[in-house]
Amino acid sequence: MTYTFCVDFGSTFTKLCVFDLERGELVMTTKHPTTVGTDASIALLAGLAQAKRYVGEKGVKKGRIVTSSSAAGGLRMVVVGLTQRFSLLAGKNVALGAGARIIKTYANYLTEENVCEIEKMNPEILLLCGGIEGGNVDRILYNAKMLKEADISSYVVYAGNQEVAPYIRQELATGAISCYMAENVFPAYGQLNAAPAGNIIRQLFMERIAGAKGLASAFPFIGSVQMPTPAAVLAGGQLLAQGTDKESGLGSLMVFDVGGATTDVYSFMEENGSGAKHVGSPEPFAKRTVEGDLGVRSSCLSLAEAMNLTAGAKRAGRSAEQFLSDCRRRAAIDTYVPDNEFQKEVDVVLAEGAVEISARRHCGKVTNAYARNVSETLEGKDLRKIGSMVGTGGPIIHSGNPAGLLSQALRRPWEKELLLPEESKFYLDKRYILYAIGLCAGINPAGALHIAKENIVEVD
Repeated sequence: MTYTFCVDFGSTFTKLCVFDLERGELVMTTKHPTTVGTDASIALLAGLAQAKRYVGEKGVKKGRIVTSSSAAGGLRMVVVGLTQRFSLLAGKNVALGAGARIIKTYANYLTEENVCEIEKMNPEILLLCGGIEGGNVDRILYNAKMLKEADISSYVVYAGNQEVAPYIRQELATGAISCYMAENVFPAYGQLNAAPAGNIIRQLFMERIAGAKGLASAFPFIGSVQMPTPAAVLAGGQLLAQGTDKESGLGSLMVFDVGGATTDVYSFMEENGSGAKHVGSPEPFAKRTVEGDLGVRSSCLSLAEAMNLTAGAKRAGRSAEQFLSDCRRRAAIDTYVPDNEFQKEVDVVLAEGAVEISARRHCGKVTNAYARNVSETLEGKDLRKIGSMVGTGGPIIHSGNPAGLLSQALRRPWEKELLLPEESKFYLDKRYILYAIGLCAGINPAGALHIAKENIVEVD
């Protein structure tokens, strides 16, 4: 018997799940304060020592280790496209699907000011895209010439018009910039080609970037990091939605991962082509968005502002001054734990706000644009037929009422323009295993799916 040890190196905790994939069983889960800032192997070995109590020393030695990481800021990326609604949106979907944290985007011609900003940010990867096949080449060539002068150590992934790909590589090479070539992410109107560029981004993270994130000390034990944590969650959600050839999944679903700094939203659904006209870049089946201003700890002041401070205070049963003070305390102390019922309710209200706002940013909308012979015109992803919503992350898992919290994502009767469902089933990832399901989806999808369906439970 070979056990699979799924490790996630987070900024706060290093988490470990042990699976018996052949039997489709979850053996144990544990977490330890992360030690990426000093020696990543310390928390890893603490988790493996705990696992020995369940599988024995021989089970640990013979086991396989697969890993993800969001430590040290995750995978920091900049995306440069030509148009906001087409190539830039396609590029953002590719980067987010690969598990990146997008720190800045640019459309059209890069300016000297833009290049200075990129130099200061010095992202790990810059995705350069734009131009359908046979389309505009002037702007993409201009942007490449601007980037070659930049003082950056970033890897550049080019995923634009293939007609000028050799010139782009040559141009960047003269500036001593490492450039990796991928197929066009937006080769024609109505087409999204995400996989080639996404695969290169994940490969770069695994082979070139993870070691610089403080994880090198763990490499003798783990070999390498397979993917960024959000990419693992995306893969886990996709398996849970689609299932396997022999076992069905849950069908169309959304996943909400509410954290201290961000809220990540994932959706898994094919675009509905029944009589509707879609404008803008096509939406992927598996989509991720991340909201950096909607966390319940370090970014909770911006969350409170986004949800309306007065309204949030009223929902929490606090005055506006008290609610603001509550949020300031959380923003100052990432590890803050509520110590009374009032503070627990504040956490619930903040998590509800994070789900409510992030869902509305993630979904598409009915536009006012007129088109002949179509029932409606849509921009963004149509999620009206989503059947299930999954909650994960501490604020949802420990909320006491996860179904009520997730219900904040449902469309209200007066929100006619939002492409969100009016009703849904609700599920809870109570053991925080979705990242591990994604890590194992390519190893033993049947076993991973069985574990997911046994442990991600319906709540009401």
